[in-house]
Amino acid sequence: MKNNLIYYIMTYVMYLYPPFIYGMIVINVDRISDTRTWILGGIINIIFVLVTTAVLYLLSKYKKIPLIQKDEKNHFIFGYIGNVIVFLYVYQYVMDIERVVSVFSLVLILVIAYKYLIAKKIIFKEIFYMSIIYSVIDYIIIITTGNTLFNDMGRYTETQSNIFQLLFIAAILYALVLYVYKLYRNHHYALLRYIFLSFVILTILMVYIDDNLEELIMTLLIITLFTWVIDIILRLVHKEFRIIDFVFYARVLMAAIVLVIIKEMELYTLPDFNLGQMFLLIAIFYVSCFSDIVMQLAPKDKNLDLEYTIEDYLKQVYKPFITRYKDVIIYSSEALETYKFNKLGRDIILKHDIEDLKHLDQDSVSLIIVYVEDDKDIEKVMALDLSIKITIMSHKQLRHEKIKTSFTDYNYYVYTI
Repeated sequence: MKNNLIYYIMTYVMYLYPPFIYGMIVINVDRISDTRTWILGGIINIIFVLVTTAVLYLLSKYKKIPLIQKDEKNHFIFGYIGNVIVFLYVYQYVMDIERVVSVFSLVLILVIAYKYLIAKKIIFKEIFYMSIIYSVIDYIIIITTGNTLFNDMGRYTETQSNIFQLLFIAAILYALVLYVYKLYRNHHYALLRYIFLSFVILTILMVYIDDNLEELIMTLLIITLFTWVIDIILRLVHKEFRIIDFVFYARVLMAAIVLVIIKEMELYTLPDFNLGQMFLLIAIFYVSCFSDIVMQLAPKDKNLDLEYTIEDYLKQVYKPFITRYKDVIIYSSEALETYKFNKLGRDIILKHDIEDLKHLDQDSVSLIIVYVEDDKDIEKVMALDLSIKITIMSHKQLRHEKIKTSFTDYNYYVYTI
């Protein structure tokens, strides 16, 4: 199996086990109690996870797939944690634990686990902060009243209602400000997109001015949708459509919905708080999770500049070929100097004999870096006839017909071929 990807694939497949199993139980088992549902689901889920682990272990033991490395182990632990988190999310109401767990707190645990096991820093900051803010509001309501979304036990006092409403409004305003900032900061705009946003804003203004003007509002809404579709079509035709455009549309749509709901429910007048309003926070949270994940995973627009390190340059030029899930081979006839390439591959392997490069397991290598002194050495490298990406590095400025791009940090020249 190339690239050890099987470990990463199965890591996230384990996230799918709980909802898949729950669906199978609901469809195939009649008149089953809540208690039996989650116990049966838990047993089957554990069996699935154990079987997955055992199969991968046996395949690696008999060398059908590469042995698991530290990075894959961390991902697999993250998979176990994610499996438990998704199980609690799916079965929280049949287990009657919705006062203990919520989507906000469960996702917060995942973000923290991702930090310590994989990224070593908080990557999904939007999800992280929203998880904290929304969890605090949720638990304040649960602790003070005992009410949950699907178990509203009674009315609130006037003081509680006002406090909950103020917290709710603050969370909504935070989301709106964040969305506007993200729309301004993270997305590209053209004339048609400005027109689309103008019609969105105009439609919302009409709702606030007089929501009885239904014909005018519906006309503006249709024009807005038409502009939106034209924008998508033109981007597809010109091959400019990117995955982060989905984030743009999701944020605009969610912000518009929030503004309309604020007007329709008159949230700004501090009416009696009702727990149904929390569904709006959940909707915002799901959109934020989708947006943050897509923005982090989508390719970044970066221009190569002289502030790049050699490592940054290689990651940008060869992305997505360079991956820390594979090894990087470095050939040098001399001892390696001060450069470190630890983020380019799972392991950095130093070779001193170019003949060693002829016997590589090419499935486990993503990049070869070769230190050379003149153009003739490039021919030796090309004679290896490897299918792996190769980078040439030298203290000297080289000129060769097979060199495609070059970069320098004024100490080394770096060439791709």
